[in-house]
Amino acid sequence: MSEKGKRYTDPELEKFLKENKEMLERLFKEEKDMMQKLLKEEKEFFGDAFEEERKRAEEFAEKQKERAKDTAQEMFNAFTDPEVQRHFMAMGMEFMMAVSAMMKNMPFPDSVKDMADKAEQARKNAAKNGSGRSKPAQPEKIEIKPAQKKSPSSTKTKTSSSKESD
Repeated sequence: MSEKGKRYTDPELEKFLKENKEMLERLFKEEKDMMQKLLKEEKEFFGDAFEEERKRAEEFAEKQKERAKDTAQEMFNAFTDPEVQRHFMAMGMEFMMAVSAMMKNMPFPDSVKDMADKAEQARKNAAKNGSGRSKPAQPEKIEIKPAQKKSPSSTKTKTSSSKESD
């Protein structure tokens, strides 16, 4: 026989196991019952701990949600504040005046410069009419004529002569 096939048997141990079989089965059953009870208690404990942590996480998420809503409302209120809006309007008007001035100084055809002048006048009228006047001003019809095509050399001459006349 090989080493695997050989089994060590102790006659005294065999005799003890046969005589105390019922007692050993009862001890194993009690041990099994104790382990199941312990596992059940641990499961309940960890289940309760898990449930507590889940509730805390939900509360934290709800607080963060409310905080985000409050922050969004504060941001909205900041942008819609009348003082802020007044500055935005002033900034827009300044930008429009800058574009108008730039258009006047750029080498555009006279029709574009005329349009810029009319836009500037319309802005001034809007500012004047918006300061207490109840009847809004009627928009003025602006007629834009397309520029005539010219050769590159004549455009330079026209531009330089028109700057001198301004």
